[in-house]
Amino acid sequence: MSAIASLTVVPRDSITELARLARTSPSSFRTYLAEHGSKTRQEYDWSGYCMLYVLTYLEERGIDLDQSEFNAESEAINSAYGLTTLITPAPGLLDQLDPGAHRAEDLVAHFEEMGVDFEESGAAGLDTLRLLRDTVTEIRDDQVLLLNIG
Repeated sequence: MSAIASLTVVPRDSITELARLARTSPSSFRTYLAEHGSKTRQEYDWSGYCMLYVLTYLEERGIDLDQSEFNAESEAINSAYGLTTLITPAPGLLDQLDPGAHRAEDLVAHFEEMGVDFEESGAAGLDTLRLLRDTVTEIRDDQVLLLNIG
């Protein structure tokens, strides 16, 4: 079993419509997302599970990427599109995502706790943090980052 993590930038004002479509027509949701969203400059090269484990690592440290005002919309999108996190720039978030603020050994230990033990897990974790930080840096106030693991 494999998973892919994708990052799509969407206009902030499209989130309500995306949630509505997720509730009523998943195929229309995907079409709308393709028409209104844009892929981020960088793609994610690791397994989607690596992204998932980094998200749980961050959550365990009190860093919640999904603190946006879009909780209801996020739940609706999750029901149609798999594990989805809507990320908006928040004060202090970039510092929290800074790979320099995290140790590879801590990421390796977290991956092992999740039952995943591979030689590059520390590098995968730091790369994931770097990608998240760099991507959030580029989000404008009128945009939201839609992170999907599916």
